[in-house]
Amino acid sequence: MTSRLLAFALIGLVLLVFVAGIVMATSTHSGEQFAVDGFQRRSFSYYEMFGIRLSATDYFNNTGNLELTLAKKKWITATGQKPKDDQWITIEHTTGGRTFVSDVQILIDYLEMTSPQGAIDLAAWSTNNPGYAAIMWPEVQTAAQGNMFILVPDIIHHMLDLSQDSRNKWHRDKKAPKIEDLSKEELASFIAQQTKTGTDSLYPFLQDLYLEAAKAAQDANDKKRAKFCYEQVLRFSPGSAEIQAELDKFPAELTAEPAKEEAPDETKSSEDESEK
Repeated sequence: MTSRLLAFALIGLVLLVFVAGIVMATSTHSGEQFAVDGFQRRSFSYYEMFGIRLSATDYFNNTGNLELTLAKKKWITATGQKPKDDQWITIEHTTGGRTFVSDVQILIDYLEMTSPQGAIDLAAWSTNNPGYAAIMWPEVQTAAQGNMFILVPDIIHHMLDLSQDSRNKWHRDKKAPKIEDLSKEELASFIAQQTKTGTDSLYPFLQDLYLEAAKAAQDANDKKRAKFCYEQVLRFSPGSAEIQAELDKFPAELTAEPAKEEAPDETKSSEDESEK
């Protein structure tokens, strides 16, 4: 009797170890991806066991309302086309209790800032400062195109500070009429004033910011980022022989590419994008 119980116990232990091994080898992959075009976002999930895919990758559209507004107002470039596989950048990827997070999260944190969630409501700010928004958001997108997400906070906070600086003659205090109460002519004048003030302030700031970033990237031997940053400096100071000389040191084919984890294999998955 004892030997029989011992045998059953051993069999149970073997089965337990076997099942535990299967459970441990079966991993759930989930995360979120970002495309610079239109600031689109999508979440993904799939299962695999022993490195073998058990399910197709499910995708769901996560693009937020602020991103949709930016595209609608043409403050960022949005082709309206579905991004190609290599245009999706991994924001985060969780599997086996471990989470990979890329620099894209820096931008996402700002895009998700609304009044209930953070100190800055960028949606409301953009609506109330259309001239500044029309200058700021294209530059945020340009930084994203060059994988310079680390510069996003500097760009955004420079414009936020400008809009709140009482020394700025176009500063809108609490006594100013609401943007929706302005006449068509007043609104056009207000936007033009903000656009000029924003351009005069942001562009010199970006020139210095990109120059500093270019030198830092060179020191880190990050040639792609360095080249991109020098290209932006030249954009703000066209004809600069010094900057052109720096650019001439780089191979022509160098382009900045976002560092990203291997994306889910599209050849093994079906896509199901549901609207938000």
